[in-house]
Amino acid sequence: MTTARRSLLVALSLAACAGHGPSPAASHPEGPPPPLAEWDGPSIPEAAVKAFEALQASAYAHGEREARAALSRGELALQTFGLPAPCRERYARLLWHEHRIEHRALSDCAAVEELRAHGFNKVMEAEIGRRFGADALALAARRAGCR
Repeated sequence: MTTARRSLLVALSLAACAGHGPSPAASHPEGPPPPLAEWDGPSIPEAAVKAFEALQASAYAHGEREARAALSRGELALQTFGLPAPCRERYARLLWHEHRIEHRALSDCAAVEELRAHGFNKVMEAEIGRRFGADALALAARRAGCR
């Protein structure tokens, strides 16, 4: 990846993460994001935007594959990113002690990593709901003081 392309991806990722700090019970997109909306910043070449959108879709699909592989190994986990919610530790402890669901905090707030985590969590949340009930995560979040 060229330095210019890497700089563009970093700039777009940072813009997407500005002020971001989801709670553990944040909603997740149903699929890869729609094309980038209007951009108020400097002009970005269309090819760069398309490359970034392809990277986003690839990251989401990678997260889904990663989750299916973890499930095949018998692992249940959720990934979080961004600034931690005040209740994150309590929530993670509850999930582990009650359901053996591992909490994986990602170190960076980067748009591509967030999309990978959304893809991962979509698959995991479906399996967690199947095993423990559709409201298992919401109940744990409430008990941890997240809502």
